Amino acid sequence: MNPLEAFHAFSDSNRNRVFQLAGLLSLAIAITDWKITPNISMGFLYIVPMLLISGSLKSWQIVALAVIYGILRETFNFPVNWQAGSSARILVGSSGFALAGLFVSEIVQKRRLMTLHVAEQERQIKLRREAEKQIRVLIETSPLAIFTTNQDGKVVLANQSAHQLLGFDEETLPGADIRPFLPIVERLLGGQEGYLRTTVESKGQRKNGEVFLAHMWVSTYSTETGTALAAVVWDASENLRDREGAGLDSMMATSRILIGAVSHEVRNLSAAASSAHEKLAAHTEIAGLEQYRALGAIIKGLEKIASSGLRMSTRTSAAVADLSTVLDETRIVIEPRVKEAGGTISWRIAAGLPLVQADHHSLLQVFLNLARNSERAIESANEKQIIVEACVERDLVVVRFQDSGAGVQNTDMLFRPFQPGAQSGGLGLYISRAILRSEGGDLRFEPVPSGACFAVELWPIEDGG
Repeated sequence: MNPLEAFHAFSDSNRNRVFQLAGLLSLAIAITDWKITPNISMGFLYIVPMLLISGSLKSWQIVALAVIYGILRETFNFPVNWQAGSSARILVGSSGFALAGLFVSEIVQKRRLMTLHVAEQERQIKLRREAEKQIRVLIETSPLAIFTTNQDGKVVLANQSAHQLLGFDEETLPGADIRPFLPIVERLLGGQEGYLRTTVESKGQRKNGEVFLAHMWVSTYSTETGTALAAVVWDASENLRDREGAGLDSMMATSRILIGAVSHEVRNLSAAASSAHEKLAAHTEIAGLEQYRALGAIIKGLEKIASSGLRMSTRTSAAVADLSTVLDETRIVIEPRVKEAGGTISWRIAAGLPLVQADHHSLLQVFLNLARNSERAIESANEKQIIVEACVERDLVVVRFQDSGAGVQNTDMLFRPFQPGAQSGGLGLYISRAILRSEGGDLRFEPVPSGACFAVELWPIEDGG
C-alpha cells in the first residue's frame, strides 16, 4: 500500500481526527498570515487543509469551505486587503481552493468505487472458484462416468469413473478418440443441427475388448470449433443381467403354473375319456378293434403327460413380496397409458400394508393384466375411470381393480381359457388366477352396480415370519 492509499485508509476510519487537524492547520495559517506583515500573504497554504478533508466532504461543503478560505486570505492580505479588486481576488482564490478540493474529492470517490468494485470482483471470483471446486469434486467423486468430447470425438475432459469404465489410465484418456469405445458418439456428433438432449442405450467396449451395455445421458453444445458433446455413462450390464434373469425366472415360474393348470384340465378330460373308453369295452365287437386299443393307449399317454405336468408345477419355492412396491411399479407402468387414453385412475392404498406371500414379478404380471383389462373396458365408456384399492380384510390382504366399463355379461366363463371373443385366447384371467392360487392366494370377480371389479386375495406375512 502506497502512502496516499495509507492516508486515505487512515482518514476513512479517523474522520474526526482529520477534521480536527485541518481545523488546527487553518487556524495556524490564519494567525501566521495575520502576524506576518507587510506584503507577505500566506493564504495559499489553505490548500493543505483543503486537500486533507476534501475527500470526506460533499461538493457543496467543499465550495463553502473554499469561499471561507478565500475570504480569510483576503482579510489577512495586508496592506491591500479589501481594497480595489478584492472581489476578484476572493473569487480567484475561492475557485482555486474549490477546484483543488473537488479534484481530490473526485479522485477519492473514484478510488472508493474502484476499491468496492475490486472487492466485489474478488468476492465473485472466490465464490466462482468455490462453486467450481464443488462441481469438480462432484464430478470426480461421481460413480457415473462423465466426459466431454470435441467435434472429432476426442476426449477433452473425463473423470476417474470414465477412466475406470473404459479401462484407461488417468493420463491416457484425455485426447483419445472415444468413438471406438462408444460407437454411438459418432452418430450423435454427426446428427442434426442444433442442441441434442437425449438418453440412449448402446454397446460399449473397454480398452481390453470387453463389451458392456452403456446407458448414456447425452447433450451437445456449440463451440467455436464446432459441435461438442457431454455425456454421462452408466454400465448397465449388471442391471441387464438381473433384469433378464428375473424375467427368465418369472417366465419359468409362470410356465410351470400354466403347465400345471393345463395338465389339471387335461387330466380331467383324460379321466372322462378313460371312463367312456372302459364303458365301450362292454361292446365286444368294438373291444377287439385295433383302433379301440390305440385310443386306450392315447388316453393313457395323456394321463401320464398330465401327471408329469402336475409334478413339474409343484416344484415351486415360497416367495415374499412387498405389496406397496409392486403397486408402485404397477402405477408407473399403467398410469400414463390411462391418462393418454383420456381416463383417470384413483389409487386408494391403505398405509402400512404387510408383506405378502407371492413372487414379486409374478404378482406384478397379475396386476398389469388386471389393469390392462380395465383399460380396455373403459375405452368406449363415457366415464373413463379405474379405481385401485388395497387394504387388509379379515386375515387377507385384498387388492381390487374396479373400472367404469360396460361390465361382464357372462361371469361363469370369466376364468375359463379359450373363450370366444376374448383377448389372447382368454388366457389372461385364467393364468392370473393360476399364479395366485399357486402362492396360496386367489382371484375372484365381485359384482358391482356398474363396471367390473376383480379382487386379488393374498396371504400376509407376519413380522419375523
